[in-house]
Amino acid sequence: MKRQLQFFDTAERLNRVRLARAQAILSPQQQQLFSLLPVLIHCHDVNLPGYNHPSTPSGIADFSLQPKHTKALARFKLAYIEPTSDLVLIEGVYVMGSTASFGQNPKSDVDVWLVHKADLSADQVQLLRQKAQQLTRWFAGFDFEVNFYLLEPEHFKLQQQQRTCTEWEVLGHENSGSAQHWLLLDEFYRSHIRLAGKPVVWWPEGVADPERLLYLGDMRELPASEYFGASLWQLYKGIEKPHKALLKVLLLEAYASDYPDTRLVSEEIWHLTEQENFSTENDPYLQLYLAIERYLLRLGDLRRLEIARRCFYLKCGIRLSDAHTHQDWRFHYLRKLVRDWEWPYSLVVTLDNCNHWHSGELQWFNEQINQLMLASYQTLLRFASNQRLSESFKVEDLGLLTRKLHTYFSEDKQQILRLNSLWSRSIAEPNLTIVHSKTQGCYYLYRLAPEPKNFWGEVAIYQAESIAAILAWTSLNGIANEKTQWYLFGNSRRRSRRLTRAAHRLLPSLSSCDWRVSKLELCQPWHYRKIILLLNLEDDPSQLWLGQDIMVDLLGINPLSVGMRRISLMGSLQLLTQNSWGEWHSYNFSRELGLLEAIQHIAAGVKRTNDVIDIEVFSASAKARPQLESNLRQLLIQVVTLIRRADNERTLVQPLQLRHKRYGVFFDNKGVSYRDLSDVRSLYQQVMRGSLNDADTRDTPLPRLDALPQSIRDVAVKGVVQYFLKPDDTQVDVYVLDELNQLQHYVQNSQDINELVNQVSQHYAFADVHSIRGRFNFPQFFLLQGTRQNLKVVPFGMTSTTAQSDF
Repeated sequence: MKRQLQFFDTAERLNRVRLARAQAILSPQQQQLFSLLPVLIHCHDVNLPGYNHPSTPSGIADFSLQPKHTKALARFKLAYIEPTSDLVLIEGVYVMGSTASFGQNPKSDVDVWLVHKADLSADQVQLLRQKAQQLTRWFAGFDFEVNFYLLEPEHFKLQQQQRTCTEWEVLGHENSGSAQHWLLLDEFYRSHIRLAGKPVVWWPEGVADPERLLYLGDMRELPASEYFGASLWQLYKGIEKPHKALLKVLLLEAYASDYPDTRLVSEEIWHLTEQENFSTENDPYLQLYLAIERYLLRLGDLRRLEIARRCFYLKCGIRLSDAHTHQDWRFHYLRKLVRDWEWPYSLVVTLDNCNHWHSGELQWFNEQINQLMLASYQTLLRFASNQRLSESFKVEDLGLLTRKLHTYFSEDKQQILRLNSLWSRSIAEPNLTIVHSKTQGCYYLYRLAPEPKNFWGEVAIYQAESIAAILAWTSLNGIANEKTQWYLFGNSRRRSRRLTRAAHRLLPSLSSCDWRVSKLELCQPWHYRKIILLLNLEDDPSQLWLGQDIMVDLLGINPLSVGMRRISLMGSLQLLTQNSWGEWHSYNFSRELGLLEAIQHIAAGVKRTNDVIDIEVFSASAKARPQLESNLRQLLIQVVTLIRRADNERTLVQPLQLRHKRYGVFFDNKGVSYRDLSDVRSLYQQVMRGSLNDADTRDTPLPRLDALPQSIRDVAVKGVVQYFLKPDDTQVDVYVLDELNQLQHYVQNSQDINELVNQVSQHYAFADVHSIRGRFNFPQFFLLQGTRQNLKVVPFGMTSTTAQSDF
């Protein structure tokens, strides 16, 4: 017991050091807000921020009002109102993460663990959660980001079956759900600061004392199976903050390399604390980096180590090139590290100037981090392949994470990927030049005006198969704005002016797009949200037409078949689409049949939804621009209507004159096809035989699919493996559609449906641990409910309460 008391006193000394460090980093106003955190949880009154209901739990164990609390209350004109009840329902309030460490920078948020009594009712927990949400909004009004996480003392010791209904088990933007468990506790132990309440037993072989201390669990229970889910979670977090996520995933790799004899960072922090080393060296983020450094030096992997050092430096947010930062308590140690790394001063200046990085610098840095994160994931995947998936890792969370990662780390050349702007405040360019390489068959984008001397030593910031893809990428990522001037290298100024005008007209449709996606949308087949048709960007036949625009209007001329020679004023055609998974794609179509091919291409993504699809057409043509845009937009609106109206009972037809030929576009329940109407007799015979629709479209079901109910065919999508499960008392009917929509069917006898889904997921997770290709393209699982005549397809594991939340 004497040893435990000694540990307690030592831990309290570290807590006081961390509180002082936190206050030293925060601005004066943030210091006052930070001091208010425990006060506003302890007190609950209608005159205080966060008040929501008389029955909301309050009262923190052993709370005492201190002068810093009184000063903070006065600063915001708030009164301290002692709780009227003697009930103490809050075990403690703790900050964890980067606060008071090398990882804290001016943009860091504050993560607060609010530990409540285990015997609170569900209604009481909900009231406390609502109050926390109101407090988050109140702090946000002062530009101070605070996130509250509620848990009970037994949270980490409960079995999975007991944890499924807690807030922490719901995967979200800031919640790892079931992806990680004990590794989260490791982070808490190494970084936590007690603001109020019971001290935490985080030292080795700590003895639980529920009356005086808070004991959350023993880190020695960390299972190897958790590394896989934790690595997926860090990759997901890397979509927004890759420099931070890379350090976390490298730490996981370092941990795994020594398993089962892993020395956790929390253990290293305690070792320093026990030695009464409260110097700058006793810092959770610094020790995290040093653990990574030791591991990579042991491997001799200097390339990854260099990128990890840059990520650590940027995460600190301390600008060594700025003389005003020398008063920061971390300044001298960080300067020592940089000298040991033998960085040139020019590199320090470049990193300190990260708020002004241009798109080329961002592109390079993002690519380096992504490569390293995927390499670490591959290593962790091989480590985890010897284990089963963690029993606490829910299959629905696995599906959501991998679907999101598949979208971000896409290998699809047609997909337009987001560029993470990281810290850059504005990456818009005044001049952008497109260079066409006929030998390579692609277009290159440069951030400069088209003077030959400007290209010396410059590297293209983007490469694409079409001008449309370049316009989309720059508009979606903020690289082009309404002031950007566009140039086509080697072309006339007139063409460049038309390109600039088209880019400026397209910009509002892309720059304001909504990237948010709900969990339900990720669990279902994608459908289109937005369809944009771009005409004549690369080939404009209208400039050779001798007629006048007014003739098209007055004479009602079809711009796709003009004059005696029946020329089309539509040349090149590109399609931009946004789907319900948040993905943007760009497609090229041939000039001769491009419009028909584009109609065929969009059919499946239109058929899957009755939601309104935003349809726009933009033309860069020299003549008849508004007429072309209006004509094609009306055609697409009509096509969408016919696609949705077509069913088993009828085939609908849309006639379409293209140059000197007249086509029929046919819509039925199998998809879309087109035929030349010149041979009317042959066409009629095909319609009568029902053999009209045999075109190979993107999502046209193969013949074996026809035997399946319509509700399954409606959600069939190529490029994803889909499992449809219909359980009864003794067996499970399993229908599998592979990535080409080829159908397999088998019956699984006497097996729990959850176990079946887990086995399939296990196979896809670890089938080929040496290849990263398609690594995140996990299957979708659906439950079949009802009779064949009234069959309902429901995403597996998704509840109605979480389905609509953004992810």
